[in-house]
Amino acid sequence: MGKPTFKQVLDALKRQVLVGKSYLGVAKGLLNADPVLLDGARTFFGLTIDGSLELAQMAAARLYDRTKGAVTIPLMLVQATKEIGSFKRGGREQVARVIKDAENVVRGLESVLDAIQHRRNKWLAHLDPRTVGDPAALAAQAKLTIPDLDRTFRETEKIVLEMSSLYEGVIGELHYLGDDDYKSALNWIRIAKCAFIENYEKQFGPWTGPRPKDCSRKPYDLI
Repeated sequence: MGKPTFKQVLDALKRQVLVGKSYLGVAKGLLNADPVLLDGARTFFGLTIDGSLELAQMAAARLYDRTKGAVTIPLMLVQATKEIGSFKRGGREQVARVIKDAENVVRGLESVLDAIQHRRNKWLAHLDPRTVGDPAALAAQAKLTIPDLDRTFRETEKIVLEMSSLYEGVIGELHYLGDDDYKSALNWIRIAKCAFIENYEKQFGPWTGPRPKDCSRKPYDLI
């Protein structure tokens, strides 16, 4: 098999950005959700948050994989330089400038990418014996925050969208239709919980447990 075309590389990387930032968005949304709504299925929501964060990290790791020959953002920029004459929009100087700017962005992400690769190699893709023996060392050696992941996907998305715009004239944000539909699911839980509390109070008196936000809204419409 021959090497992938530039379009195939670009499409694969856009897919990874889309998937990674979507997983991160779900994790962030659930972390910020009303805890009373999550308490009804704490294991499910806990695993969903943890899994989404791990999958977001893996997507970021694939985008900047240091395995020789892997399709990555740096490889795409090298290939773009070699095929600069095939870009449909913008002159060679404009494309070269965008490539140079993207290379600078990647260098600016180096410390975050180091942490992501360390986590990928020592825990997410492989159970490194040293990490198993001292799990706390991973957090100390590869500190990574949600804002770090946010920045990685935001800046990487900008790179692939600018390249896509110049190469094939395609523009637009990368997102799934309904990528925040978890909000509707949480809202239905809120409605059911509020109705349950109201019925309880009618039969037994004041509810003393935790109460979802916005239970004062009547009827319990979607918000």
